[in-house]
Amino acid sequence: MKHGALWSMVVLGLLAASAAHGDPVPDLRSTLTRLRADRPLAVTACVNSTVHDGSDAAKNTQAQVQISVASGTDGLQMGFSPALLQRSAQEAAIHAKNKDAPTPIADLLGKLSPVNVQPMLDFAPELQRKLDGAILSSQRDEMHDGKPAHLLVFDVPLPPSASKQMTIKQYTGQLNVWLGTDGVPVAVKEAVQIKGRKMLIGIELGSASSYELRTVGTRLVVISRHTEESHSVFGSEGDSTTDAVLTLATGSSKPSS
Repeated sequence: MKHGALWSMVVLGLLAASAAHGDPVPDLRSTLTRLRADRPLAVTACVNSTVHDGSDAAKNTQAQVQISVASGTDGLQMGFSPALLQRSAQEAAIHAKNKDAPTPIADLLGKLSPVNVQPMLDFAPELQRKLDGAILSSQRDEMHDGKPAHLLVFDVPLPPSASKQMTIKQYTGQLNVWLGTDGVPVAVKEAVQIKGRKMLIGIELGSASSYELRTVGTRLVVISRHTEESHSVFGSEGDSTTDAVLTLATGSSKPSS
């Protein structure tokens, strides 16, 4: 085969690959628009949290809670068992007498607000918001959880509010979205790293969250979420890890494979 013909085949192959994927963002947004909750969903959420204090190991804490969550036409309902509320009250009573006493259950319950829980049961609108302002930087085919997937990598701009809180020295933000063969997101990972200074005090903040997704009926549901956060402020360091796993209540629609 002549070099000219070979080069033409290569160019045509590249053009075909480009046309196959093109700009996937409009297609993704269209998919997310139709993946909206239209049926009630009930789950049990099991949440684990580990907090490390880099300056005082005695302040390291671990906590685990389990709550019931239901989402439907009447809004979001979250159920906390009497035993769980009693454990939180006992922590508060001890803390009232000793301000150094940890309150891991109360701290973890403080993270389980409707603002944090609702997106797990209806993730499509949340992912739409995460895409706002994000810039597609690359894409490629790869395997995810043993299945073919298409990975979209986005650069995420610095939030305007961050520069108002400190002088930014370094920032990186990235959003990864894995699409199944049907174009529906099956996993998401977002990571942010910020280094800055405020009033001559050095500040470093880091956060990374991974989401495993399933479609349940017409909902895009976060079946599991893993979050790692770290901070370093004026020599004081610490980090935390939070894992949340949703289990469908009996009678709910099964996740699609």
